[in-house]
Amino acid sequence: MPEQSWTTAVGEVGHGVVNVRGYPLTDIIRSLSFADATFLTIRGELPTPAQSRTFEAALNGILEHGFYAPTTLAARMVASAAPESVIPGVAAGMLTIGSITVSPQHTAEVIDEIEAAVVGGSTPEAAVDAYVSRMQAAKKRMPGIGHPLHPEGDPRAIALREVAEANGVWGTRAGYYFAAKDEYLRRIGRDFPVNIDGMLGCVLSELGFRPLEMPGIAAISFMPGIVAHCVEELLAPPTLRVAEGVYHGHAERRLNGSSTFGADGARREHAQK
Repeated sequence: MPEQSWTTAVGEVGHGVVNVRGYPLTDIIRSLSFADATFLTIRGELPTPAQSRTFEAALNGILEHGFYAPTTLAARMVASAAPESVIPGVAAGMLTIGSITVSPQHTAEVIDEIEAAVVGGSTPEAAVDAYVSRMQAAKKRMPGIGHPLHPEGDPRAIALREVAEANGVWGTRAGYYFAAKDEYLRRIGRDFPVNIDGMLGCVLSELGFRPLEMPGIAAISFMPGIVAHCVEELLAPPTLRVAEGVYHGHAERRLNGSSTFGADGARREHAQK
């Protein structure tokens, strides 16, 4: 028998048994939506009806990025070079998740930091002030705000907040972020709306998800769009996608007879000048 070195609370798989968080997968297949099953798998418990509706809305938040984000560009670039399967392209799209693109995690970390200060005895106002001061001292930008295509307000973020509020999934944690955002914008004298990444961070925090889980949830949201783009790329006439760039290095120059190898092909060391 192999050594039993791994343990998990996620699921149990064995002869005739496939359970997720204690529930038979056959029951899940028959009875749950994909959103509810995803919530169960990640959080460990079934959502309430209000949580279910809000989480489903969150999963719809970034179904498609078009050609305006590296998710789609990377996916289609790789798909064009690997036409046998959508998987390399989908994987490339997933790898573009970071602090600049698809970043609900960073918004949620703002919330967690402020909440920890309040739990430790600070007032919400003092916790927000301290957070924004630390962020500015470190020359960091507030995550989750601004979008070049939606300067007056990200319609996806607006719609998601409406659903969350209508279902009572909006409270103190989201309030911490908005207070920090407002204080940050007051100090810099600018006005940026919360974008979909920021709103996802707020709503997923209210739903009880950890910041570490949120990029994965965001990836689930935009994966259908990535799959569709990869399939579209693979069904089109074969074309290797390339990008144009501007070279700004040295002008063409010659080695002037200097060589790492001698006339006999033996390697030699360059004299130090």
